[in-house]
Amino acid sequence: MYVDYHSHTLYSFDGESRTEEMLQAAIQRGVEEICFTDHLDYDIPEYHVPDFIARAEEFSQLRKKFTDIKIKEGVEVGLSDKVCAEMASSTLRDVKLDFVIGSVHTVNGIDVWRDVFYEGKSKEKAYREYLETVARVIKTCPWMNALGHYDFVAKYAPYQDRSVSCKHALDAFDSIFEYLITNGMTMEVNTASWQESAPWGEDVLRRFKELGGEYVTLGSDTHGAERIGARMHEAEALVKRAGIKYIATFSNKKPELHKIAA
Repeated sequence: MYVDYHSHTLYSFDGESRTEEMLQAAIQRGVEEICFTDHLDYDIPEYHVPDFIARAEEFSQLRKKFTDIKIKEGVEVGLSDKVCAEMASSTLRDVKLDFVIGSVHTVNGIDVWRDVFYEGKSKEKAYREYLETVARVIKTCPWMNALGHYDFVAKYAPYQDRSVSCKHALDAFDSIFEYLITNGMTMEVNTASWQESAPWGEDVLRRFKELGGEYVTLGSDTHGAERIGARMHEAEALVKRAGIKYIATFSNKKPELHKIAA
């Protein structure tokens, strides 16, 4: 099944394309189902809160026009502490959503995409700091469905080899996965951090499976029409090699499992 469960429209502060343009691109590429997961970030004050009412109205109209693709409504919540998570929860209380991603973009108040985060740090130190932060702050958001981009720290990393492996912080990975699995959540395979590199993370997915993980979501993390569905087939193949049998889509925040073809 060709799906993309992490994408951003102009309702996100960093969106680049109109929703209609993104849907046209998705259909041209054969994407069967897309979930728009616009940012909701209280951990970064300068970023705005999406107009969820306007978005829902637009999506309702677009569903009538684009009948060849399933359109789901999601959100990506930026996680940093309990206060931010509670503010996000309050904002979303009356918002009808299919899917909630919880993601970590900052460590100790520093944006991970800024060079200053990596200054004076080895790859091992930077990656461990990020993963330990993820392990801690996901516990502030027990109402999310999936952890977003566990490897976000690699996306902007200055190292020649940016790949992420269990060896960078197995204890943190175990803490993350045990929390997700115990609470009925999952993780996503996000292709954005790979950029032009070969896919990584098979050992991470294998560990997730060893601890009881049964399914994952797939997302391009695109912010415009150009990358809709990018490298989803590679991501699915990676999941299959790791021994995970199902890809999940969501409706009303409930998972629907799709078996990966043999």
